[in-house]
Amino acid sequence: MSEKKLFNFRDKKIGNTIRTHRHNLGDGYKTLEGFVYNRATELFDDEQWISVRHLSNIELGKNSLTIDKLITLADALEVDPRELFEEILLIYRQQEKDGE
Repeated sequence: MSEKKLFNFRDKKIGNTIRTHRHNLGDGYKTLEGFVYNRATELFDDEQWISVRHLSNIELGKNSLTIDKLITLADALEVDPRELFEEILLIYRQQEKDGE
């Protein structure tokens, strides 16, 4: 498997992990729009904290997360940032193991 395919597969798994955490928050957060809007209202003083498009691209594996966005997203997902990072790290390590 080429490096690009491994990279895309890894980012898709990360996106799926984030989507799962979002869905676990309940019905009001299952749509991207609902999640972004509700979290802006509830946690970020109605400020835009992420665009629906950017979050969609993260969940689809098209965009990677920066550390800043990982922390903000973890807060929005009500997950400890260290736990979310650990989940992402496990995905990276699994890819390395499978790629060997």
